[in-house]
Amino acid sequence: MLYDLRVLDASDDNWPISKQYQRLMNTGDSVSIIQRIENLTYKIANPIVKALLRSPLHKIASGSLTLLHFTGRKSGRRFVTPLSYVRKQDTVWLLSAHSTRWWMNLRGSDAVVALEIARTTYTGKARLWETDSTELRDRVRRYLSALPRDAKVYGIKLDNNKIPDESSLIKAAPQLVFVEIQLVS
Repeated sequence: MLYDLRVLDASDDNWPISKQYQRLMNTGDSVSIIQRIENLTYKIANPIVKALLRSPLHKIASGSLTLLHFTGRKSGRRFVTPLSYVRKQDTVWLLSAHSTRWWMNLRGSDAVVALEIARTTYTGKARLWETDSTELRDRVRRYLSALPRDAKVYGIKLDNNKIPDESSLIKAAPQLVFVEIQLVS
C-alpha cells in the first residue's frame, strides 16, 4: 500500500491488546484476523487518500504521500496505491511491510513505475531490497530519519534525535521492504 495504515501496533506495550495482536499474528494462519482488518482498512482508506491526492486540496498530504502506478506481474492489470515517500532529487524511497503484497509486482530488473507527486506524474525504475541485510537497514534508517512519523507504523522506536533505535530496527528489518525509484522523467 502507498500509505501503510496500520491500525494496530504490536510493538506498543502500553496498548491494551498488543499481546493479543502478537498472538494473532503468530497463529500460522495464512490470513490472520489482523491482516483482514488491515485489508479492510486499506480498501476504505486508499480510495479516500487517492481522491485527496488528486484534488485541489492535495497540498495537505502531497509532501509525504504519493500514488504509485504499477502493473501486476502475473495479471498485467494496472494498479494505483497510495504510499508514504521520501524524495531526494531524482530518487524516491518507499517503505513497506512484507505483509503488504503490492511490492511483489516490482520484482525483477528495474520495474517501470509511475508516481504522482503533487499532481505531477513521473516515471521511474524501481529496485527492491526485500531481505534483511546491512544495506536494507541502512536504507530504512535513512528513510525513517527523513520521515520519522512512519517509524511507529513498523514498530521501530526513535531516540530523542529521531534516529531509529538499532535494536528495534534489527527486530523489524526482516519484515520490511525498501523500494528505491530512480525517476527518468
